[in-house]
Formats: sequence, C-alpha cells, structure tokens
Amino acid sequence: MLKIKDIVGLPSLEYHLENGLTLSENVYRYSSESFIQLFAEARDAWRDGLIILNEEDIQLLEDTDIGMYGVYEGNKVPLDLPMLNEAKSAPEYIVTKDDHRKSKFPFDKLKNSEFKIRIAGEGKYRDYMIFWKEGGKGEWEWEAGNMKRQLRSALMAIAKRKLPIKEELDEAEYKGREVPLNKPKRGGPKKFFVYVKNPKTGNVKKVNFGDSGNLSVKIKEPGARASFAARHKCAQKKDKTKSGYWSCNIGRYWKSLGGSKNFSGYW
Repeated sequence: MLKIKDIVGLPSLEYHLENGLTLSENVYRYSSESFIQLFAEARDAWRDGLIILNEEDIQLLEDTDIGMYGVYEGNKVPLDLPMLNEAKSAPEYIVTKDDHRKSKFPFDKLKNSEFKIRIAGEGKYRDYMIFWKEGGKGEWEWEAGNMKRQLRSALMAIAKRKLPIKEELDEAEYKGREVPLNKPKRGGPKKFFVYVKNPKTGNVKKVNFGDSGNLSVKIKEPGARASFAARHKCAQKKDKTKSGYWSCNIGRYWKSLGGSKNFSGYW
C-alpha cells in the first residue's frame, strides 16, 4: 500500500502507510471498531486517488463491503465480516498447567497469560480459534494471527489433542465411484481437472482446464496473474462448471497442487 498524496484525518490508514502494512495486515483486534475503520478509511482514500493498493487489497475492496455497515433487525452491523455465532455453544477448551508441562514451549515465561481454544464454523469450514487474556482479568481477545509462530504452534498442537476436528470431504459419485468435489488435481487431457456438481441438475461433472501443451504456469509473477485475469475477464467467470472459472481461480489451490503456497485473487 503506497501513499501518493498527503493524507489528513485518516489515523488508522496513516499508521499502516508509515509502517508499510497492507490492508490484510490489519494490526487492530479483529471485528473491533478500529479494525473496521481501517477499511473504511482505505476505501475513501482509494476512491479519491490518495493511495495505491496491491492486487489483493483491491479485490478485497471491490468484491466485499468490508468497512461498511448495514441495519439488521434494527441493529447496526458490520458487512462482510465473518463472526462467531455466539448463539450456538461452540466446543472450547481452556489450556491448563498440565498442558504447559506436556509442551516443549516455555509457557512459564508467560506467567500472566491465559489461553482458550474454540472450534469455529461448521462442516468442512470448521477451524480452531485461539483466544487469550492477561492475568485472569479483562475479556478474551482473539489472537487474529498476530501471535508469535512458536506459541501459536504449541497451542494448535494442544487444540488438536483436546478438540479434534474430523477431516470431512465433500464427496459425490462420478461414473460409479466416489470423488471429491471442488478439489483441483493435476492430470487429464489438460494440465488440471476437477469434479463439480451442476447446481441445476445435481449431476457431477469432470472439468478439464489449463493448456494442453508444455507452457509453464507463471503464477508466482504478480504481473502475469494480473495480465491473465484481464485477458480472460476473470471477474466475470462465476460458473464452477466451466473451465474458465477454474483457470482463473487455480491460485487458491496452488499449494495442494504441489506449489509452495496459495495465492489470493485471480490467476
């Protein structure tokens, strides 16, 4: 995120610009007013030509209403901001001294910190969330990815022992055999293939996509991804039963296809 003109009266955005942080590196507590305000300030500054955003941040502002509010049942609510459903009792676990002793992480150096692990989401979207608070007082706060990697790894190892999540594949039958849906694979007459369910008929279809020659996939090059997205009009590709959709979105599955990491945005 780069500043191209002076910015006045946008404190949250100014801090991120001074420290070279993107919108996805939001330093504020998730779902807090400051967290949402950053996106609101960025949306206004980008509209007025005051800042330059990277591809991922542009997609976030163009494809969502994050940073904006709406009214639901008479209450003001933030838009496009996933929240835990507090109405349901999500399984959770308080990390104990016994867990500390069984872990290689030096928890004794964090004398005033308490941790809680909760399962969030449902079905294949379930995941672990880590909360912490200081000295037994105050409210539990979500760590929001800002926790040091070694500490988070130790807590995740505890979570997997205490709150196991079963692997759930969205599967269907294709030509008499069970196949995973929406999971791109390498191979076939083209570079990749994926099984999808037609929402209109309920039938499972195999979609082959990618070139059939030896052209390399230059997915690590931001310029190449942006050029591909523009040429193929990826923003208009919404039909998962078509090869164009998967060609445009292959970066989201790149790690499972042997790449070093996934890429947000279009190819």
